[in-house]
Amino acid sequence: MRGIGQNGESKGRGLWSAGWARFRDNRLAMTGAVIVLLLYFVAILAPILTPYDPIEHGDIPRMRYMQPNPQHLFGTDKFGRDVFTRVLYGSRISLTISFLAVLISVVFGSVVGAVAGYSGGFIDAVIMRIVDALMAIPRLFLLLTCVALFSGSIWLIVVLLGVTGWMATARLVRGQILSLRGQDFVRAAEALGAGRKRIVLKHLIPNTLTVIVVAATLRIGGIILAEAALSFLGLGVPPPTPSWGQMVFEGREALLGAWWVSTFPGIIIAVTVIGYNLLGDGLRDAFDPRQYV
Repeated sequence: MRGIGQNGESKGRGLWSAGWARFRDNRLAMTGAVIVLLLYFVAILAPILTPYDPIEHGDIPRMRYMQPNPQHLFGTDKFGRDVFTRVLYGSRISLTISFLAVLISVVFGSVVGAVAGYSGGFIDAVIMRIVDALMAIPRLFLLLTCVALFSGSIWLIVVLLGVTGWMATARLVRGQILSLRGQDFVRAAEALGAGRKRIVLKHLIPNTLTVIVVAATLRIGGIILAEAALSFLGLGVPPPTPSWGQMVFEGREALLGAWWVSTFPGIIIAVTVIGYNLLGDGLRDAFDPRQYV
C-alpha cells in the first residue's frame, strides 16, 4: 500500500506539473492571472497608494464633482470624496465578498455533490431533485427578497451569495464522483474497511480539486456582478462603505455632467470579471481531466 500511495503522489505531481506548464504557455490565462494578482495587490496597498480617506467628505462647495485631474485621478463625487480612493478601497469590499461567498458555495456544493454521487440510488435522486428545485428559483429575486427582509450588512450579503450559489458546483462535483467511484482506489479503500465519510473526504473530493478550483475561479466573476447589482439597487453594502456597485449607483444621477463617478467603477468591474474569466478558462484548459485520458 505504501508503494501504491507513492506512485499515486508521483502521478499527481506529474499531472499538476504538466497542467501548470500548459497554463504558463497560455497568454490569455497569464493575462487574467496578472489582472487578478494586480487587483489584490492594489487592494492590500490601498492606504499607501492614496492619501485620501474613502469615507470622509471633502469641501463640498469647492470639491463637488471635480473632473479628473492630477490631484484626483478619477475626479470627485457629490460629497467631494476622491473617486480613485473609493475605487481602491471598494476593491477590498468587492473582492473579499466574492472570495468568501465563492468559498462557502464551493465547500458546501462539493460536499453535497460528493455525497450524492457516491451514495447513488434514492439518496442521489432526492438530493438532485432538491438541487433542481433550488436552481429553478431566480437567484436575483431570492437575493432581493432576503436582503429586503433582513437588515443589510456585509456578512449577510456574503452568506446569501454563498448559500444561493452552491447548486451548480454540486452538480459538477457529482458528475466527477460518478466517474470516480468505480475506480480501483475507491474499491481498495472500501475493501480495507474505510467508512463513507473517509472515502468521500479523503479520496474522492481531493481527486476533484482541479475541477473545483476551475469552477470557483469562473464563479467569482458572477459573484462580483451579483454584488454589484445588489449595491446598484441600493440593497448591497450599506453606505458610506465604498463598493464598486454602490459607486455606479451613486453616479447615475449625474451621469451626463459627472460621467467619471460611475464610469471608472464600471470599468474596474468589467476588467475584474474579464480577468477572472480569462484565469478560469486558462485553468480549465490546462487541467481538463480529459487531457489525461
